Amino acid sequence: MALDKPRIERLLDSLIAASRGDYDQRVPLDDSEDDEEFLEVELGVNYLLDELQARRRQNEAQRAELIDQACQIAEQTAELVEALSTPILAVWPSVLVLPLIGRIDRKRANTINEVLLSRVSRDGVRYVILDLTGVETIEQGTVAAVLQMVRAIGLLGSKCAVTGIKPEAALQLVTTGEDSSSLRTYARISDALARVLADHRK
Repeated sequence: MALDKPRIERLLDSLIAASRGDYDQRVPLDDSEDDEEFLEVELGVNYLLDELQARRRQNEAQRAELIDQACQIAEQTAELVEALSTPILAVWPSVLVLPLIGRIDRKRANTINEVLLSRVSRDGVRYVILDLTGVETIEQGTVAAVLQMVRAIGLLGSKCAVTGIKPEAALQLVTTGEDSSSLRTYARISDALARVLADHRK
């Protein structure tokens, strides 16, 4: 088989481009060439490039599908975490308990308010107990969020009590500068429930 330098260079150009990830550069074909054996090589290289390009498109489609699935899972996970971060418990007819755990920033406070107030309005709740047992420290933003919840619950015609304030948190509560005089506080949830039952008997 006589070597045709221009054809070999064209073949090498396509292979070099493919090695760089460019599968679009095909080997130019000329049926008028006499060397059928070399033509078969050129056809074989072009066929290989077609396969590589098809495989790349398939991989890209699969990657896009995996990314879409990952985004859906992340969204579902975020919704689950959000739901778990607002565990509203119905402990008595028209009585809800909301245990607050961890740090409460503005975004989380808004979420809690939205979920809690919707539940209070929908179920005709008369009493809400906000339990701060799981809150180690109270920042000024946390105090504002709790007071906002208490006021909003009151505007819906329900009563709100706060339980489980720890000594350290109580000290921080009075030094933040926020007006907490409207808070009805109890040491334990059971104390607040006892007061709720007493109000029911009246």
